[in-house]
Amino acid sequence: MAKQYDNEFKIMIVDLLKSGLKAKQISEDYGLNDGMIRRWKREYEAKSGDFDKKR
Repeated sequence: MAKQYDNEFKIMIVDLLKSGLKAKQISEDYGLNDGMIRRWKREYEAKSGDFDKKR
């Protein structure tokens, strides 16, 4: 079963990415897949920062 991450955690990860850290570094620091981090960034931008929003 896939691990679920809450909205606040995803926003924190996206903020780290936007601050200049590389997805690879964040993935190593937090034990996340770097592709998932980039997907969260795309979703964040598409949903105006609200991961709970359907679209």
